[in-house]
Amino acid sequence: MLRSISFALNTHGQPVEQFNDWTMATEAISRAECVILDTCLPPADLTAGLSLADRGIKLVVLAEDDKDYGSGNRQDICVLSKPLNGPDIANAVSTLRKNP
Repeated sequence: MLRSISFALNTHGQPVEQFNDWTMATEAISRAECVILDTCLPPADLTAGLSLADRGIKLVVLAEDDKDYGSGNRQDICVLSKPLNGPDIANAVSTLRKNP
């Protein structure tokens, strides 16, 4: 799934850095315009990822359930329900980039 998401975003002109774990991603997260999280992550990793929004980092959350994941009325979190369609993630990233 990681490669597919990267390919789709690159195709839509969005630069992507891929990481398989938090340790590798820590440095890049501080300079990221947004972070894409899959709710299939281990619970501790998902909690850590969702807390990034409190540090001003925009999030796209890929969800398989109906939990809120903190999106509510926030403009810095976009929750997408799986299964995803073609440009869903690219559109979400583009929308988040436009939000202050």
